[in-house]
Amino acid sequence: MVQRSLRRMPCYGSMVGCSTSLEEKSISPLRSPTPPTSRTTRCRTGGTALAKKGSKSSRQRTPHPARVQPSLALPAEIPVTYAALDEWFARQRAFNPWLLRRETIRRIESVTGRPLVCYVAKTSNLHNRPVASLTSIDDQDIRGFNDLISTVPQSYSSCDVFVVSNGGRPETTERIVQLIRRRFESVRFIVPSNAFSAATMMTFSGDEIVMAPMGSLGPIDPQIDGVPVAAILGGFLDAQERLAKGDIKSLRAYGPLINKLDLHLLEMCRMANELSRELAESWISEYMLKCKRDDPRVREVVEFFASAENHKTHGRSVSREKAQSVGLVVKCTEEYGINELVQSLFNQYEVAFDKSNFVKLYENVYGVNWGTGLQIVQPNQAPPSS
Repeated sequence: MVQRSLRRMPCYGSMVGCSTSLEEKSISPLRSPTPPTSRTTRCRTGGTALAKKGSKSSRQRTPHPARVQPSLALPAEIPVTYAALDEWFARQRAFNPWLLRRETIRRIESVTGRPLVCYVAKTSNLHNRPVASLTSIDDQDIRGFNDLISTVPQSYSSCDVFVVSNGGRPETTERIVQLIRRRFESVRFIVPSNAFSAATMMTFSGDEIVMAPMGSLGPIDPQIDGVPVAAILGGFLDAQERLAKGDIKSLRAYGPLINKLDLHLLEMCRMANELSRELAESWISEYMLKCKRDDPRVREVVEFFASAENHKTHGRSVSREKAQSVGLVVKCTEEYGINELVQSLFNQYEVAFDKSNFVKLYENVYGVNWGTGLQIVQPNQAPPSS
């Protein structure tokens, strides 16, 4: 039986489970993740290989991704589907998957004429709550986005952000938006799949949202410890109303429950709800619709996304057609001629997550490719100091 130690750490190695040893050569992207009996650390995602288990490692400087040469030629036509990519990688004896992602990003940039930065978190098979917390938008992402943005050449005043996330902290999202909009005059968010909750709010700060057929936004009603704020407030108000009527049965049922609710929790719920709406109104009016904050169009969009009554569940998706119909500036990837490239890039990240212990990645073609991974340790064995 193994103990799983989940740690946030910068990742400076290959896309498979890698040891602390760094070797300057390509790796097989389809090697199974390191078994639970070994200890792993996450490293930079480009140009390194897995050292032999039990070997002592020397921490060598990892070559800059731009200087890493592929062991095999890149395909003229990049595979699009997950199955095609999985099959293509399986035919390669030794290939660094970052090289294919980098080439895909470059091809997207060549079509759009804009730099592309990628923020991608694992969004599926998150059965373990601590694992899910590692994928959420948190303060580490401020450093990640700063790396992504600061490395883009100053000659660019516009940028595309490739985002996949189930959401996270709105306070962190606010700081990320400040970083992005302070640097670029024009911003588009490319959504190939999930951009839920706080990630949906982030896309509101774009001049437009470019969505793939599978792209989805989601409700922005806040949650506290996984419980929707609307459910807490609604339940309290319902109980209060029943008790006000003097119903003895309701008093017996709801009295103990109300006693467990602290007043500060209710105030936290109210303030969280206000913050979500405030940020959404501010970004939609200033960046997307470029209008006054009290414009009816802004209120319509915010009311739709912030109302728990509209969606019934926080995980319900909002398609690009629906997002357009409520007033967001949404374009389709097909309109820009990047649909297959966007789908391929997303599926490449899906393969990467499935074949490694990484759960979040930050990448661009200007020297940034690192992320957050899981660390597996033996029972009674302390993880290495970071």
